Amino acid sequence: MKNPRAQRLAVRRRALVEELAGLGPVLRASLIERFTQCGKGGCKCMRGEKHGPSYYLTVSYAKRKTQQVYVSKDLKPVAETWVRNYHQAMTVLEQISSINLELIRLKEPETER
Repeated sequence: MKNPRAQRLAVRRRALVEELAGLGPVLRASLIERFTQCGKGGCKCMRGEKHGPSYYLTVSYAKRKTQQVYVSKDLKPVAETWVRNYHQAMTVLEQISSINLELIRLKEPETER
C-alpha cells in the first residue's frame, strides 16, 4: 500500500474492527415500556392510574409477524445494553463499509481475509 491516505484508512478500519469485536452481545430489537389496564371495575387503572411499567422486546422479521418478548425489570439493563450494542455495531459496520468503498476507489483494498 503506497498511498498515505489508503494507509490511514486501513489503520482506521483495523481500529473499527477491534471496536466491533469488543462490543459484546448484540440484539436486534427495540425495548418498549408499556402501561396497561386490567379492566377490573374497582381497580385504580380504571381511574387512570395504569399498571406498569412493564418492558417488552419487539423484533420484526421480513414477511413475518412482529414478535414481542416480556423482559423482567431485573433483565431490563441487560436488554438495553444488548440493543445499544446492536446499534453501535451497525454504526461501526457502516463506517467500515465507507472505508472499504474509499479503498476500492483508491485501488488499494488491502484485503485482510
